[in-house]
This record gives sequence, C-alpha cells and structure tokens, in this order.
Amino acid sequence: MNYIKIFLLLTLLSLRPLEGPREGPIEKPTPTSPNEVEECEEGVRDLLDDVRGLEFYLRDKKHRKKHCPDWKQPRLEEYKKDPRSYLPDGCKVRG
Repeated sequence: MNYIKIFLLLTLLSLRPLEGPREGPIEKPTPTSPNEVEECEEGVRDLLDDVRGLEFYLRDKKHRKKHCPDWKQPRLEEYKKDPRSYLPDGCKVRG
C-alpha cells in the first residue's frame, strides 16, 4: 500500500510545471517597415544570385575539365555578379 502512495506522490510531483507562470504582458511583434521588407527582398535576390553563380561555376568547372582544358575559368565573384555559363561556345556540352 505504501508503494502505491509513493508512486502516486512521485507521479503528481513530476506532472507539475517546471517553471512558474510568466510575469508581465506578452510582447506583441512590431510591424515591419517597408524598408525592412525591401532590404529582405534585396538580400534574398543577392542570395539567389550567389547560389546560381555557384551552380554555373561548378558546372563550368566540371565541363572545362572534360571538354575545354585550355580555357581559363573566371573567378567565382564574376559568376555571382552575372550568373550564367562563361564557357566558350565550342566547349559547351549539348543536350
């Protein structure tokens, strides 16, 4: 019988909240200004350009090794500024 009481007591103690109730009001999020939204959009565009540039850079690097080993590949920064393939037409893989 004592085991049941101890078990129930331990169970009840383990169910109580670990932290007390919050004090003070819950803060409401402040509305974002149009400038913050524009900055975020610009940041996303820059990030997408960086990712696209990296993708083209790596693809050109792979194709250069196989099809155009004498071609000097531009730096990654060039690809990030203008994300596109820089391989010469004679080196591009078709299909």
